[in-house]
Amino acid sequence: MQGWVKLYRELLDKPIWLLSTSNQRSILIAILLLANHSENKWEWKGKPFVVKPGQFITSADSLAKKSGRGITRQAVRGAMQRFTKLGFITSEATNTNTLINVVNWGSFQVKENETTSETTNEQPSDNQRTTTNKNDKNDKKKDKSKEPAVDYKKIVDYLNSETGHKYHTTDKTRGMIHARIAEGFTEHDFGMVIHYKSLEWKDNPDMQQYLRPKTLFSAEHFDDYTNEARAAASKQQRQDTSEPPVLTPEEGSARQADYMARLEKQYAKEGESNE
Repeated sequence: MQGWVKLYRELLDKPIWLLSTSNQRSILIAILLLANHSENKWEWKGKPFVVKPGQFITSADSLAKKSGRGITRQAVRGAMQRFTKLGFITSEATNTNTLINVVNWGSFQVKENETTSETTNEQPSDNQRTTTNKNDKNDKKKDKSKEPAVDYKKIVDYLNSETGHKYHTTDKTRGMIHARIAEGFTEHDFGMVIHYKSLEWKDNPDMQQYLRPKTLFSAEHFDDYTNEARAAASKQQRQDTSEPPVLTPEEGSARQADYMARLEKQYAKEGESNE
C-alpha cells in the first residue's frame, strides 16, 4: 500500500480521541490508513463489489494485525462499537469479513489538487524534490478539468458581510467547502445557509459564536442547515404571494376613504338610472 492520508490536528480535541484508550487510537488510525481513496473492485458476499472511497473490507484479525502489536480481536470489536456510536464509522459484517465505511470521508481526505514536495536525505538539492499526489503517487494523470470551479473567497466574503466577522479563506475552510461541493451541494446552497442562519442566530447571544465556517460548513450539519434554509425560503415565498400587504394606519385610512368615494359614485349613478 502506497501514498498517505491527511490527519488534522483538531482530532486531538475531539471526544473520539480524548476519551479513547491508546489501543482504540491505534485502531482509529489504522482504519483511516486502510480506507480506499478511490473506487476499487472487490468481492463481497460472494459477488463482485465496488468499494467506494472511505470504505474497505477486512476482518477483525486482519485489522488487529494492522493496528499494531498487542491489539486483539476483542479490542478491535470494542473499538468498532465505540466508533459506530460516535458516528465515525458504519459497518456490515458477514461470517468471514466486515465492510467498514468511514462516515464523512470527504471531510477527512478531501482532494484539493494538493501536492507535496519531499526532499530526499541523500539529495537535498531543490532540483531533486519529488512531487506526489495526496494519496497515490502514481495518480498523476487524473483529469482535473471535470472538477467544478468554486469561488471560495466569494462564499467566505458573503459570510463576513452577513455576520460582521472577518474570516479568511483558509485551507481548512476551502477543504470543507470543497467537500460539500463534492457531495452535490452548490454555491447557492452555501448562500442560503449563511443568509438564513444569520437571520436566526445573529441577534442570539448564545448562538452568534456558531456563525462560523467550522459550524456552518461542517459535514455533520450542512445537509440539515440546507434543508432548513430551503424550507424557510419556500415559506417566505408563499407568504409573499398569498398574504395581503401590511398597511400602516395612514395607508389603511387612505384606502378606506378611496373605497367610500367609489361607493358614493356608484350609488349616485344607480340613483340617476332609477329617476
